Amino acid sequence: MNNIGRSLFSLLGAVVAVLEPALPYIVICTLAVLYDCYTAWSLSRRVKRAHPERIKDGKFKSHNAGKVIVTLIKVYALIVLAFLMQQHIIGDALPIDLTKVAAGAVCFWQLWSILENESSCNGAKWAKVAQKILVDKTERHFDIDLSEMEEKEDEALHD
Repeated sequence: MNNIGRSLFSLLGAVVAVLEPALPYIVICTLAVLYDCYTAWSLSRRVKRAHPERIKDGKFKSHNAGKVIVTLIKVYALIVLAFLMQQHIIGDALPIDLTKVAAGAVCFWQLWSILENESSCNGAKWAKVAQKILVDKTERHFDIDLSEMEEKEDEALHD
């Protein structure tokens, strides 16, 4: 058993040594994904407060944790693949760094999602402006028909 453990740690050390230059990108993307999870949790709490009769709870559930793990695996695979392609296929042939492009795309995707989470079910002026170009995740994630509420708000404004 001791030799198996030693071999596994040696293999893990070799993998880390090879992928070490990609680790900062992996850390940054992990932080972006985790912050997106936090803003999604925060959105669920806002929706729970705004629509208590329609939402059972605003808690983070285990199946959501599974989605986060799958997302992180996909992000890691993308960054590692981009890094390996840059190192072993493209090299210096192109003036771009594929690892940076992949990490940048992941971060942009996560930042967009964070903005959608923060602006959804939010009455602030900036959120109303942001909703002109962003998706309101309230309907999609919580099965709430917001058109009924918008009609009631319009009727209240006109009365």
